[in-house]
Amino acid sequence: MNNKTSSRTACRGLKKVMTGAAMAGFLVLAGQPASVQASTVTVHHAGKQIELPATPQKTVVLDLALLDVLHTLNVPVAGVPRGRYAGSLESYGHDKVVKTGSMFEPDADAIRALQPDLIIAGRRSTKAFDSISGIAPSVNLAFDQQNLVDSVVQTTRLIAEIYNRQDIADPALETLQESVRRLRDKTAHAGTGLLVFTTSGKMISQGPQSRFGVLFNDFGVQPAMTEFPEGRGVELTAEQLHRLNPDWVYVIDRDAGLDRHDTPAQQLLEEAGIDQTTAGQKGRVVYLDPYNWYMLDGAGLTAMQENVDQLLDALTKGL
Repeated sequence: MNNKTSSRTACRGLKKVMTGAAMAGFLVLAGQPASVQASTVTVHHAGKQIELPATPQKTVVLDLALLDVLHTLNVPVAGVPRGRYAGSLESYGHDKVVKTGSMFEPDADAIRALQPDLIIAGRRSTKAFDSISGIAPSVNLAFDQQNLVDSVVQTTRLIAEIYNRQDIADPALETLQESVRRLRDKTAHAGTGLLVFTTSGKMISQGPQSRFGVLFNDFGVQPAMTEFPEGRGVELTAEQLHRLNPDWVYVIDRDAGLDRHDTPAQQLLEEAGIDQTTAGQKGRVVYLDPYNWYMLDGAGLTAMQENVDQLLDALTKGL
């Protein structure tokens, strides 16, 4: 683990604190210590610190990737943002689940009416964090998109500690980390890869500095395109696609992720002559799960495992 990772892990750490009464209740039975559950939890997040009651009973979450972690850990939630719900999160789209505004603009009145014990914010709700943090104890657990696997692991461990779900989190994280190691073994011998983000009839190449950089930074894909001014995506033409001639093409169809019916990514790539590239000729064009990659930023726990599994399957078949 490098210094940067160690510092980030320490920053996102969690400490359980016993009150005097709880400490007095610390017993020794048959030679084995038996401690009562900690009464408070101190959480460090986004450069801040907050003390929470142990195991909050009513939680509002403002981020879909963090909702994915809570859902995977079997933590009930009282309110979620408006938006499209699919896959393992589909049930949260039902009217019976209270909606608390959008991810970007939370509805303070709706949140206040729920009287939550904890509000969990993420990347899209970061700008609104100060306005909602006065309603109830709040934490901003936005993932680090440049170190996404480590960030998902550390954040999942933190949430598991808060809600006492380590028995679910530990095996799930072990499986995820082993799957990532297997994926990196595959990508190390797979040649170059181009990440193409399609939206509104455009093809945009994304690189390691983008919010989808986990494909390169953590999963080990060798980028076919390396020049990204200020880390921004670069719109692709058919000529550029042919010149880059990647061994693999990975595609995120934003419109499909939003359930919009604009020109499908597959049609855009066919019109650009993807079949004239090495990736197209060898059947190495991978259409990534658009909901997991766009709506959840490639994060979450179940969603990230699904993403890794899809890539492993594609590479196993294509190598």
